[in-house]
Amino acid sequence: MRALPPLVVADQSWTLPFADRSAVALVEELLGTANSIGSRRPTDHLLLDPPLILWTACRAWQRDALQPRSLDRLLQWLLRHATTVLQWDDAVTASEASTFADQEEACAHQVTQDLLTSELAAAQAGENRELAQEAKLLGLLSGARSWFELAAPELDTSTVIPDWLKTADTPPAGHAVALAVQLAQTDELPEEASPDLQARREWANRNAQSWAQSIETIPAFLPPLTAKLGRLAALEHEFSKTLESEKLESLAEFAAGAGHEINNPLAIIGGRSQLLLRDEESPERQRELALIIAQVRRANEMIADMRLFSRPPEPEPESLDLTELVNQTVAEFAEQAADRAIELVRTGEVEPVNLEADPVQIGVVLHALIRNALEAIGREGVVEISIRRTPVGAEVSVADDGPGVLPEERRHLFDPFYSARQAGRGLGFGLSKAWRIVTNHGGRIEVNSEPGEGSAFVVKLRRQIPDGL
Repeated sequence: MRALPPLVVADQSWTLPFADRSAVALVEELLGTANSIGSRRPTDHLLLDPPLILWTACRAWQRDALQPRSLDRLLQWLLRHATTVLQWDDAVTASEASTFADQEEACAHQVTQDLLTSELAAAQAGENRELAQEAKLLGLLSGARSWFELAAPELDTSTVIPDWLKTADTPPAGHAVALAVQLAQTDELPEEASPDLQARREWANRNAQSWAQSIETIPAFLPPLTAKLGRLAALEHEFSKTLESEKLESLAEFAAGAGHEINNPLAIIGGRSQLLLRDEESPERQRELALIIAQVRRANEMIADMRLFSRPPEPEPESLDLTELVNQTVAEFAEQAADRAIELVRTGEVEPVNLEADPVQIGVVLHALIRNALEAIGREGVVEISIRRTPVGAEVSVADDGPGVLPEERRHLFDPFYSARQAGRGLGFGLSKAWRIVTNHGGRIEVNSEPGEGSAFVVKLRRQIPDGL
């Protein structure tokens, strides 16, 4: 038995045990050489490791405010971020003797209880597959407080356990878990309970014994492996960042040249058209001249947007109530949405959510996302705007029930001048500006969309703009 990297909250730290077989499974997954270990795949072993799943739930909440609804989703997060989150320092390495060495019996007992509770909770949830998956996850994490008390009995566990897990006793999955906890702690079955409790308990005991088995060689490879893969990922990120910087610099140079060379003739065209329009009496020629002037303004806006994207002004952060700003922006679009028979629904946080950000620039982001949602729907639909607090800041989600985004379009969503809409329905620069502003604030925009099922753009902002951006 080894030790996972510490979970740190403020000045408190907890270290959970790490099963050798889980280390073996992760090594094989990271190296892409995953084969069956015994009669199971490597990922199956990870799903049977309650402290690892608990550690992952806590790290996913700290890092991304992830609130999973199934074990599979939580495991996918771990495998995707393993090289960055599974990093040991010199003080605590997975190859060292675990602080749980003298608590092996207590750990094995807790593993048995968690596995048994997980199985029973899924069974109690019935035939609803999604409900059963959620109950299975909550059942496996039902011993969260016990694990943290084993790790550091003198510390307050409320600061490290994710918020969504603290309220896991709420219906409907919570009811199944509560009953499962009772069943797991007794040998006497009520008449309505499943008759195979003893078989399930034996299964949990066997897996707990396997969880505690020591493996001498491969687990020691995991810390240096994740360290090297983490450095490789950092180098790749730095390369991508440098490449993006060079692309933006080239675009900035082009925008500056284009602005000078194109704006001058545009100014002459626009000015002369306005002079002609002032004295023109023919309605048809008035319409033609007005069209010329409108297109000149459109070209000017295009150049201005390109310059803003390539060399945006630095954010001027100030204390900002995100809730108030979102409410103001939603109100500004109310009339436009009503004209299109589109319902704007405001959900989530209603109390003030305070951040240090540039209110003007964040306002541009909100306008771009809501306008994009309205244009995606066209007519008759729903746009839901939601605010949610996170451990590091806040999220704003703008979701629509429009046609969704095709896979081939997703990679271009934030490209300048890209627009999946028909020609003439926008410059395709709104999302580009939003992405640029959010990244300048140290945040990010995520897109969740499936063709035919609508889209959700989620802006993740920090309480303060990180230094060094």
